[in-house]
Amino acid sequence: PESVDCTPPEFILPGAKDAPLLPLHPATREQPAKLNCLKVVTPSGWNPPPGYRKLHGDLLYLQVITAEEKHYHITASTRGFFVNHCTEEEFNPKAASPSYLSHSLIELLNQVSPMFKRNFALLQKRRTGRHPYERVPTPYQMYSWIGPQLEHNIDTIRAEDAFSSKLGYEEHIPGQTRDWNEELQTTRELPRKNLPERLLRERAIFKVHSDFVSAATRGAMAVIDGNVMAINPGEEAKMQMFIWN
Repeated sequence: PESVDCTPPEFILPGAKDAPLLPLHPATREQPAKLNCLKVVTPSGWNPPPGYRKLHGDLLYLQVITAEEKHYHITASTRGFFVNHCTEEEFNPKAASPSYLSHSLIELLNQVSPMFKRNFALLQKRRTGRHPYERVPTPYQMYSWIGPQLEHNIDTIRAEDAFSSKLGYEEHIPGQTRDWNEELQTTRELPRKNLPERLLRERAIFKVHSDFVSAATRGAMAVIDGNVMAINPGEEAKMQMFIWN
């Protein structure tokens, strides 16, 4: 219809001098309202379970803060998940009353938090309503070269992953380093006379290339963050060289 304006934006037309990057990023498009199921779910400070509690089947302790601002300490055991009597100051791993013993953590949280039960069901429904290409995970990692400034919310799991993943950067196990050049050359020399051989060759090339990109990205981030020692630390910063596998 005539009321619909199909004119493309000016910044993509020939001769445009200013090309903003923000419209190109998918995360900046209109998103549905965010659903908060929980405020905090993190491993408890009482981990790991002491020896006598391991004999009773305790595997892990979790600390949960629901959307209703209620605090729970949960035990993951061989019998399932249940709420215990632990607090931030006192260790009491005995089952609470009621303990809400459940086979899965989702089932337990559904019982202790009505808001979690409602929002988690809506989240699952919203996910199944998306296009299959949005729901199926890609077999390779995505690294965007543009990053808009987004709202920074508290996330204990993100904070734990950010610092725990930096441990052991310099502690490569002898014999475990990968010869990327050798792997790439070996996969490219695989036979490709028929369809099964070509499929096997393409899968091998894709796997090695994806692993190399992931390792190179982690190495570049580690160098920028200062977690890799330069082989010539006495030189200027722009002249320093680094070795990373």
